[in-house]
Amino acid sequence: MKRITLHGNVTSGIQQSALFTEIPWVKKQFVEKLGISPYPGTFNITVVAADIGKLKQVKEATGIEIVPEDKNFCAASSFHVVVNNRIKGAAIIPLVPEYPPAQMEIIAPERIKDVLALQDGDPVTVEVYF
Repeated sequence: MKRITLHGNVTSGIQQSALFTEIPWVKKQFVEKLGISPYPGTFNITVVAADIGKLKQVKEATGIEIVPEDKNFCAASSFHVVVNNRIKGAAIIPLVPEYPPAQMEIIAPERIKDVLALQDGDPVTVEVYF
């Protein structure tokens, strides 16, 4: 298994992922394919410029596919991650061309910001396994 370390800063998302992670077919795939019953929402980071190339490598790798059961949703690729050497989760990468190149969204069974006492702008390290 390959591992890449990414550095970034905590950022707020657009407040739509809590609804997404609670959709029954989405939640079912997260549990069955990733072994994660996610806390509603995602933990968002903006990867630092120096690591954008490494994030691109991850995005181009073959991950665990999340397949939409509704034509209004896109497919996503996912990878197991560890945030700040403490929280196990999964990066969820929507397979759409307009997805921001420095953005990363992570699901976990707990609210990462609370557990790690993080606020927007704080630095974070993510180990990605693929």
